[in-house]
Amino acid sequence: MDADAESKFKQRDEAIEQIASALGVRAERGRRFAELTSLRVGGAVDWVISPQTEEQAAAVVYEMDRAGIAWRPLGSGSNVLADDGKHHYVILSLKDLKGEARFDGNLVSISAGYSLPRLCVDAARQGLSGIEGLGGIPGTVGGALWMNAGAYGHEIGTVTETVRVARDGRVVEISGASVQWNYRHTSFREGELLLGATLRLEPDDAEKIRSRMEEAKQRRMASQPHGSRSAGCFFKNPPEGEAGTGKIIDDLGMKGTRRGSAVVSPVHANFIVTEGENASAADAIALAEEIRERVKREQGIDLEYEVELWRANEPQKPADESPDAKEQQP
Repeated sequence: MDADAESKFKQRDEAIEQIASALGVRAERGRRFAELTSLRVGGAVDWVISPQTEEQAAAVVYEMDRAGIAWRPLGSGSNVLADDGKHHYVILSLKDLKGEARFDGNLVSISAGYSLPRLCVDAARQGLSGIEGLGGIPGTVGGALWMNAGAYGHEIGTVTETVRVARDGRVVEISGASVQWNYRHTSFREGELLLGATLRLEPDDAEKIRSRMEEAKQRRMASQPHGSRSAGCFFKNPPEGEAGTGKIIDDLGMKGTRRGSAVVSPVHANFIVTEGENASAADAIALAEEIRERVKREQGIDLEYEVELWRANEPQKPADESPDAKEQQP
């Protein structure tokens, strides 16, 4: 690192420490994506800041944007593959942004760090239906909103009444109807921080809801790897009419294919799992690219990543400089 870069990082670090101290939030150094993501791979990140309330989170990103400090939000890290390099930006961790699920009739309000599986159980106990198919997705509400998570006939976007976002240092509520909810994609923009949401669910018999959740759980247990280090489905399914991505990869005979510490799951071919204490992101990326190349060459299909691929050499911009392209908040 040259002297100019070193000086800039020193100034940035001092600004981060001042922001964290002034707002009373925890700021840590020396963390690695291998500790922060479900794939358990990835290099070091400069800072992890962990607000505990929606108001704190909104204030933190406002001050970082004002100071020109690059940041990225991260929930449970269940949909992220970060490479092995040094990531020179701030992770805004939403894992402590939990609070309690607040029910009011058919409405439930939750913060972005709230566990999605736990929310599904809470709603079932209240006799409220509309998200039970999402119960096996091991992420947070914020990540589910960002990518419009869906499974077994349910998508979170269809039940979202309002979304709370950070705007100019404050918590602002926007209508769910103002958001474009597409297949694993929304109109939220890079640099926009989701803080929470209110969902509108439908009353139903609690036992029937639990039965549907159990059925979905059994289907997952039979068809997806459990107890392995994965990031869920690695690629999006192709447009309607094509076979599912798992079947496409399976038909190429790639189940069990290994590249170093990364393996195509023998249970479900659209899952890549990592193994070993010294597993590397490079192996997972190489295996994913090999899959994409073979599917393109032999099937003529361009597979799109469903997992977020974060590269250390990609410059991160504060919100006011961000392009329209969005990145998921996993």
